[in-house]
Amino acid sequence: MRANQSGCLDQCEHGPNVVIYPDAVWYGGVTLDDVDEIIDSHIVGGKPVGRLVMRDDCVNTPTCEHKPRPGTTAKKGG
Repeated sequence: MRANQSGCLDQCEHGPNVVIYPDAVWYGGVTLDDVDEIIDSHIVGGKPVGRLVMRDDCVNTPTCEHKPRPGTTAKKGG
């Protein structure tokens, strides 16, 4: 296991993100309290934490329902 800093993941609308490779599982809205669960359940146990997994149709797509729409104001904190 290796944790490393990354550049922009372009998923600000989903809050703090974590990506687990080689599984390519994207987690959104992650808090510090979620980190131990992700490590224990996913990295050690091989079972992704379902409540935090981002939907496939929201990862790296311009049409995600969570992305700000043209002409609207983006939410603060993204």
